[in-house]
Amino acid sequence: TMSAYPLTPHQLAELKRTSNNKCAECSSQNPAWASVSYGIVICLDCAGIHRGLGVHVSFVRSITMDDWSSDQFDRMMRGGNDKWNEYWDKNASAAELASCNVTDNVVDRKEMVQKLKAKYESEIARSYRELLSLADGASRGDTDSSSNILSVSHQHSASSLPKKVVLPEDPLPTVKLYEDETFSFLLSMLLQSKKLLIAWGIFGIGSASYVQRLGHSYTSAAVLVMTAGIPYFFTKMGAKLLGAVQMKNRQNAFKSAKNLLLERITVGRATRLANCDVYYPPLSSSGERKAKVGFVFYPGALVDRTAYSPVATMLSDRGIMVVVANLEPIRLLFNVYNYNLREKIMRMINDALFLGGNGIWEIDEWSIGGHSMGCFAAITAVAQEMSSTVKKVVLYGTGAYPDKTYSDCPPLRDAAGVNALVINGSEDLIATSTILAGPRKEKIFQENMPPPLPANTTASGDRGYTVRKTIVGGNHAGCAAYGPQTFPTPDGVRTITLEEQQKMTAKLTADFLLDS
Repeated sequence: TMSAYPLTPHQLAELKRTSNNKCAECSSQNPAWASVSYGIVICLDCAGIHRGLGVHVSFVRSITMDDWSSDQFDRMMRGGNDKWNEYWDKNASAAELASCNVTDNVVDRKEMVQKLKAKYESEIARSYRELLSLADGASRGDTDSSSNILSVSHQHSASSLPKKVVLPEDPLPTVKLYEDETFSFLLSMLLQSKKLLIAWGIFGIGSASYVQRLGHSYTSAAVLVMTAGIPYFFTKMGAKLLGAVQMKNRQNAFKSAKNLLLERITVGRATRLANCDVYYPPLSSSGERKAKVGFVFYPGALVDRTAYSPVATMLSDRGIMVVVANLEPIRLLFNVYNYNLREKIMRMINDALFLGGNGIWEIDEWSIGGHSMGCFAAITAVAQEMSSTVKKVVLYGTGAYPDKTYSDCPPLRDAAGVNALVINGSEDLIATSTILAGPRKEKIFQENMPPPLPANTTASGDRGYTVRKTIVGGNHAGCAAYGPQTFPTPDGVRTITLEEQQKMTAKLTADFLLDS
C-alpha cells in the first residue's frame, strides 16, 4: 500500500503557486481543494460539483485535511490550473467554449453543474486525463508500454526529479518485419511503374500465347501462374534479400549522443515521448515558454533518432524547439500512401507543446526537415498539404526528389512562398549516388524544388527559393552521430571532424530558420 501523509508547508506553498491561487473554475480566491485527475486547484463549491461527477471523472482531495501520496502530489506538480485551462482553450470548439466555460455572470448552481458536467465528460477532458496518466507512468519508470513517455518535470519540486534518467528500450524489429514492409514497398513500386506494368502485361500475353501453342488443357491455370505467380515469387525473394540487408545495416547512435540526450533530459531541456524526442529552448528571461521557431525533423533511413541529439541540442540553444520523429522499430518510411504525414506531424507538434513535462509552450511558426530518406517525408508533407502554414524546409544529405513509389508528391516549387535549405557534405557519396534514383535524379530534383536563390538576394514574397550549401570536408553521416554508413553505397570519408561538421550544420540551419 502506498503511504499517504498530510501536505507539508513547503508542498502547500508549491501547490498554491501563482497559477493555482484562484479556483480553476470560478476564479475564487485561495481555493483549498484539488482535482487530482486534472492537477487543478478548486474552491469548496466547485469541489462539490466535481465530486458529483464521480471519481472516474474527477478525483477530489482537500489540500489541508486529506492525506496525499507522493504520486498524487507529483501529478499536481505536472498539472496546474494554467496548463489545464490553456489545453482546454486551445482544443475546445467555439460551441464547447460557449456552453462549458464559467463566466462571472454564472451564479446559478444548476447552471454551474451543467457546464462543468459537459466540460469534464467531454473527449477533451478525457484526453487530458490520459496525457497526465502517461506522464505519471513515465515518471515511475514504466517501460512496458509503447505509449509511455519519459519526461522530467524540472520546474517544480525536487521530489519530481529522477535520481537517474534511463531511456526506455526501443522495440527491436525482426527480419520478417523488414521483409513484409519491403514487399509492400516493392509491390507498390511495381503497381506505380507504367513500364513495369506494361512489361508484366507483355509477359502475360506471351505466356498465354506460348501455352496455347502447346495445346494443353490447363491453359488458364498456367497463364495465371506465369503472369502472377512468377513476378510474385521474384518480388517476395527480393523483399527477403532486402529485408536481411536492412536489418544488418541499422545505424545506432554513438554513446556520446545518447549521453547528451540523457543530460538534457535530466536538466529539463529535452524529453522522450512516444512519437518523438523534443529538445527545448531555454526559457525567456521572464520565464515564458515561447519560441519563434519549431522544427520537426525526420531521421534518415535506418538511423537511430538519438544520433541527431548533437545538432538538435545546438539548435535548441539557439532558441529553436526541435522535434525528432520516432520511426522505431524499422526506422524507415518506405512510402507514405498508408502513413498520414499531416496527422503524424500534427500529433508530434501537439505532444511537444503539451506533454513535455515542463509546461505548455507557444511556437510562432513551424518548419519541417529531414536527413537522407527523411527528406522525402519533409518534402512530401509540405508539398502535399502543409505549405499554407509551413514556409521553410531544411534538407540534409539529399539530391533526390520523392517519386511515385514513395508518395504522390507535387512539385515543391508550386507551393507559394516555401523556401528550402539543402545542406550536403563535399565528401557525401550517398547523396550524389544514382544507384537508387537513376542518372536523372539531380535534374528531377532541380525541376521540382523551388528555383535557386539568386546571388545577393533574400527570399521574399509568394515565390520561394532553394538555398544550397556545401560543407567542405563533410560526409553523409556527419550531420548526426553514427556510422560509418555503407548502405546503400559506402559513404565518403570526412576530412573535418564530426564536431566541426555538426556545428556548421547547426549554424546554417539556425541562421536559415531564424532569418539571421
